[in-house]
Amino acid sequence: MTKLTAQMKSTHSKQLKQYVCINCGHPIAELYRKYSNTAIKTNQCEKCHKVADKYIEFDPIIILVDAMLLSQESYRHMLHNRDFKLNWKLSLVLLLLESFALWRQRGSIKQDSLQNEIISEKGFYICCLQNLIDYFITTLILFVVTSAHNPRLVETTGYSKFALILLKAITIANFSKIFLLPLIVWRENTTDLGAHIHQLLVKGHHIFALVYIYAIVGCVQKLQSFFIILPVYLVKEYIKRHISVYLEFYF
Repeated sequence: MTKLTAQMKSTHSKQLKQYVCINCGHPIAELYRKYSNTAIKTNQCEKCHKVADKYIEFDPIIILVDAMLLSQESYRHMLHNRDFKLNWKLSLVLLLLESFALWRQRGSIKQDSLQNEIISEKGFYICCLQNLIDYFITTLILFVVTSAHNPRLVETTGYSKFALILLKAITIANFSKIFLLPLIVWRENTTDLGAHIHQLLVKGHHIFALVYIYAIVGCVQKLQSFFIILPVYLVKEYIKRHISVYLEFYF
């Protein structure tokens, strides 16, 4: 009976601690206490004794800028302490942006009659589908890798919940694609070499974003995260390339 009571208390405690400290990742019950409609007081983390989440008073644009600067604190805030609806909407915009960049790039390279479908409007929707598949392949591979590397973490979090957290993390890492915007706007004013360098820099930033945010989700060090993300990224690119060929040939 005593053991059952202890388990119930432990479960209740986990349910109450639904937020995390953005500094150390320790679970907490409340981010702040509200004294009136205009007065709130941020809580301190009982583990690191710092303000649990400074971003609760920040504008979403500032949080997004910090995420672009690979701030792990902003990653924790966006993953665990904030409503993700705005981020889903932004990710949809970035999906269209990335798809347009890919569509335009292929349209400028492939001009022969066999590639009319890629240059056409239909090609844009194929690029959107490819990028969606990209997101889900990355999520699936990382889920399998994490389940094999740290099964206790996945079981404790819950399979469906952990998969959703991974998808959120990949969505946030894909915010790097916003740096494709200058290439789209000023493509006519740069050379092919400059465009390729720009794309490599965006990919590099994206890989580092994946490394930093997976270090949080997978509870690993950044160096270990790097050696997990790099092969996962290469495998994903290999699969994506073959899927792209299939989609372009059959659709």
